[in-house]
Amino acid sequence: MRLALSPLHRTRVIRHVLGMLVLLGALNAPAPAQEDGLPILRKGTFEGMSEAQFRAVYPEYFGPQGRGRARPADIPDIFGPGAVLNVGNLCMKVTNMGVNGNPFPNLSSDPAGQWVGTSGVEYLSYFGLAVGAVNPLATSADAIRRVSQNTEWRPATIDPVDRIYKAYDGILNGTRFANDDRDSDPNTAEPRFDEDFLDGRDNDLDGLIDEDFAAMGQQMFSCVIRDDTPQAINAPFNERHVPIGLEVRQLAWAYSIPGFTDFNVVEWTIFNRSGHVLDSLVVGGVVDMDCGPVEENNYWIDDFDLVGYPSGVFPHQTSATDKRLQDSTMRMVNVPPDVAPDSALCSHYDIRIHAFSIIDDNGDDGKTPGIPTFMLVDHTTDPLGVTGPSRVQFLTFRSYRQLQLWQAGGAPLLDAQRFETMVLNQPVRVDAEGLIVQPPAAEKGDIGQWWSCGPWRNVPEGGSVRVTVAFGVAPGDLRTARRWPADYAAYRAGTLDGGELTLLSRYPSFANCYAIQAAFEGVFEERTDWSWLTNGHGRETPVHPQAGEGAITASDCRDMVPRTVTFQGPVDWFDFDCDYCTGAYDSQKRLGMFHRTWSADAPPPNPSLNVAASYNYSANPDRIVPAGDKQVTLAWDNLSEVTPDPKSGWLDFRGYRVWKAAGWTRPVGSAGPSDDNWALLAELRLFYYYDPTNNQLIQRNYAYTESGDSVCPKVTVPNRYFPKGDARCSSPSARSTLDGGCLDTATVEICLRLGDLWDRQSGQVIHTSPSITCVVEPTTHECAYTVGCIVGREFCGDPANRETRVRYPVGRYEMVDREVKNGYVYFYSVTAFDSTGFGQTKLELTGRRAAVEADAVVPQTSVGTGRNVWVVPNPYRGYRTIQDRPSSWDLTPNGSDPTGTHIDFLGLPRGKWTIRIYTVSGDLVQTIGSGEAVNESIRTPVPGFLPDGQPVTRPGYNTQQDNPNDGQARWNLISRNGQDIVSGIYLFTVESDAGTQRGKFVVIR
Repeated sequence: MRLALSPLHRTRVIRHVLGMLVLLGALNAPAPAQEDGLPILRKGTFEGMSEAQFRAVYPEYFGPQGRGRARPADIPDIFGPGAVLNVGNLCMKVTNMGVNGNPFPNLSSDPAGQWVGTSGVEYLSYFGLAVGAVNPLATSADAIRRVSQNTEWRPATIDPVDRIYKAYDGILNGTRFANDDRDSDPNTAEPRFDEDFLDGRDNDLDGLIDEDFAAMGQQMFSCVIRDDTPQAINAPFNERHVPIGLEVRQLAWAYSIPGFTDFNVVEWTIFNRSGHVLDSLVVGGVVDMDCGPVEENNYWIDDFDLVGYPSGVFPHQTSATDKRLQDSTMRMVNVPPDVAPDSALCSHYDIRIHAFSIIDDNGDDGKTPGIPTFMLVDHTTDPLGVTGPSRVQFLTFRSYRQLQLWQAGGAPLLDAQRFETMVLNQPVRVDAEGLIVQPPAAEKGDIGQWWSCGPWRNVPEGGSVRVTVAFGVAPGDLRTARRWPADYAAYRAGTLDGGELTLLSRYPSFANCYAIQAAFEGVFEERTDWSWLTNGHGRETPVHPQAGEGAITASDCRDMVPRTVTFQGPVDWFDFDCDYCTGAYDSQKRLGMFHRTWSADAPPPNPSLNVAASYNYSANPDRIVPAGDKQVTLAWDNLSEVTPDPKSGWLDFRGYRVWKAAGWTRPVGSAGPSDDNWALLAELRLFYYYDPTNNQLIQRNYAYTESGDSVCPKVTVPNRYFPKGDARCSSPSARSTLDGGCLDTATVEICLRLGDLWDRQSGQVIHTSPSITCVVEPTTHECAYTVGCIVGREFCGDPANRETRVRYPVGRYEMVDREVKNGYVYFYSVTAFDSTGFGQTKLELTGRRAAVEADAVVPQTSVGTGRNVWVVPNPYRGYRTIQDRPSSWDLTPNGSDPTGTHIDFLGLPRGKWTIRIYTVSGDLVQTIGSGEAVNESIRTPVPGFLPDGQPVTRPGYNTQQDNPNDGQARWNLISRNGQDIVSGIYLFTVESDAGTQRGKFVVIR
């Protein structure tokens, strides 16, 4: 046998193992420059770790023998098919290890930050969370000022419950700013809102789990991480980790609505769990943005930094529907005295953008048309500036080229350096406005950045600080982006022709950041059920002493005399920031306004689908298996139908779109099908309408004759399917299908009942499955349901305007795709769309089609007798380059699938079986068992590529016998010694309860 590594494989692997090559080269080269005994970080690895070091840092993931299983619920979620935000144009991986993005591309094919969609063009490696603080009770010098960052964050425990959770705006129990469980505070009797963070635990100790949390966007991932777990403390990496004692609740979300699809948001809420006060707490971290196609070697070395792009302060006109406007209808005469009675208190407010970017030097001949931007959106503030910053802004910032020494402005490597970097803005890189003023470097290279915000002084035990950031990508080029400082200066001076509109049209990155900040600012609205509402115009800060604290006397920007607040009295509010826009009040109604941040419309969430990785790879023996013999059975639930619009409260779902991607060959760097790969299979509209004459649901679209026969409307459809053998397939206009059937125009009867789906193009009608029962609530043991408002009804408080819809699991709807071939890879996505408004105001919002490699489905034969097993393809022809191969059977190799190719054994029996493969001389090549993982193998190290000198396990993602009817097994042509097999004739045996069968196949390479 020989050891083979094709040029294509080398191209794919080079990005993943570049840092490992550097480490190998160091064995025979002079030692690289070091700083305090630590090697300088090298590109291509995460914090300089080789794969062996990575396994040592994360022993809980790989198990006692170092053989991990990459499943979606595994912790930490860093390897294999993970949590990927993909409902918008920006596909970004989310982890529960203190970083977001994909710093381990050799261990996972998930995108780090690809745009548009899974394009294979990256704009991010990762950005990490770093939190520093002073421990005033520390007894040793090295524990006084510490920073917890990146690999020092771990899931709270290694219990499977401490994983990443998925939700969306409008999910049951996740309505934001709502009392989902209708409970109250036992001490104050006030209602509690969003008190139970989505983490699988009973955070409010009421006996219920995740019964009242806040969900964001059309896709959200939540998790809890800590810096004081045994795994983090004992990790053998760099300097000894001294935990601060912090818990972080992380939310990451994305939108699928127009204008909000080019950015993702991450929110960290940092809790002090140290048992004592922490001083000078700062939050920040490293940002490593890279621009370029993954198929290009070293694509990150030609980037320029765009420090401060596109930052600035921009007056924003208040919307007429935003109650922060506080016009004359909301004010009594001469209140307040410093504003004219006929003017608004807040006609404008400032949009402050704090951001930095990088850019490819030339756009890679059009392959890299975007500019990635990291943005600080919000953080906890103190209007007086005593306990924390008085407004949102950067504290420190530095941009540098990788491998640059810290003393020369490079990345910090030790906690002492990190803390100093985060608290000392030397030399000055941030001005008094919090805007970045560091001049950009003249040379291109691999750019990194460090940022921070804060500090927060004297954070008590149990206290918390919240920081929100965003990562976005928008079109742009280097020449235009470099004009930003001059255009912004002209805008501020009032000399820019067109003003803000010119900036928005000329700089898409600015338009993207503006949309982010404006969405966060949201609106002020009337609300009477919220406990904490201001009692005066512009008063944003509530003041109320605790028991035993005594009276508090204070005055604000507009008080003529100081006011005194006592423990026995009510909460009083003060205008400490001298801004009418941060405390909206209606003195006519004596009502404070509620601030709804992140106010946006939302399409229905996409339904749960049986081809999703989380559905197929979980321990769910009763799941609906999609793969069949020359067919794929899609099944989904009615989640989209039972989710009210979070803004209007309407149950406005209208239909589903079913998408398919075929012919995907895993282009280098691709994490899944691109937008160009998808084709629409069906648009299925829900038959669900109210009769305006009696306000009742219409039960059917057909009538009955006196004899009891149904009379259905006849509709002409352009793509009616007819099965193999149907006489209509002989028509000259008929178009053949893969299964021997055909498609042709036909006039057919469409008989619809309440709840049916139908496709106008094909005339296909999908009835709800009668065998699928409702989802049962675990507490009440009754059917789960949702109450929402009927579309178009304005007063949802009126029972006549509300309706109830029951929740059903996957299998509520089924659709079969017969246009497939066994052994080939296909992807499917089912999106939901709504329809709201009337006439010219009618608006349709839809979810985004998306899939990652782990969502792939492969049609396969059903079980056989075990006495007639055959191999496909036979012979197997593996040409040197994938482009020369006759079809999309083979995929480009990647880290988890090191050959990208396979042969399939078909006709396998039920139960256990074992396949043994031999050379013609009788040498055992490989053994495959029914319970083993697909593509799992021991890969022999390739000199110059794998640095550790030991065979490397590549875990598979699903088992060979995925279900009882699985009559197919897959082999990736790697021998039991970890080598690629060569051309030749191979023999195989299949041992099962049916006996032993022998066969042979041919490989030509």
